[in-house]
Amino acid sequence: MSEDAPPGDSSSAGPDLRVRRRPVRERGRVRFDAILSVARELLLERGLEGFTIEDVAQRAGIPIGSVYQYFPNKFAVVVELDAQDTGALVADLVSSAERFPAVDWQHETNHLIDVIAGHWAAEPSRSAVWLAMRSNAATRSVAAEHTRAIVTTVLPIVSELSPELPDASRRVIAEVVVEMCQSLLHFSVSDGPPNPATVHELKRMLRAYLRAVALDA
Repeated sequence: MSEDAPPGDSSSAGPDLRVRRRPVRERGRVRFDAILSVARELLLERGLEGFTIEDVAQRAGIPIGSVYQYFPNKFAVVVELDAQDTGALVADLVSSAERFPAVDWQHETNHLIDVIAGHWAAEPSRSAVWLAMRSNAATRSVAAEHTRAIVTTVLPIVSELSPELPDASRRVIAEVVVEMCQSLLHFSVSDGPPNPATVHELKRMLRAYLRAVALDA
């Protein structure tokens, strides 16, 4: 039995990544948020392999059974953290997408990168969560779902620059944009907050790529 599996769980399938239940009462919401907050701290300090559900419960001052009421294992906790990160980013990208079409689309592209980089700067654990989501096939599958949500948000921007391209081609372009941003921003925070030089180069790369897309279209 995995050290992170709850008592009686002997499943040989991939880890269960679903939240068992969501709190309704205030006390439960406080505990739920404490679990997630502590998990972020531990991910940042030790990485995914460096802590267990027991560690989360101990640091949060919550009985381990209470943690298992909400989460079957630490992978489910990580998935919930990534869902939070994705939701916050998507909300800001929706607002940014409203700035397109724009006369100075290159300036707006820079603004878009600043919005995304701002999320990585504001939450130091985002990179640790992003990396943890690539730890096994099950979490990678959910990570792909979350990425598709971001791609769907970016797609209208790409469509404005390449209206003549078929939908499938525009989606591929949006996927490249998202993966380029997420991967390079993960790289940019290896030594702390997003490296301004890396963010600058990301802006230049993305502007050049979107310019080429617009010309080819």
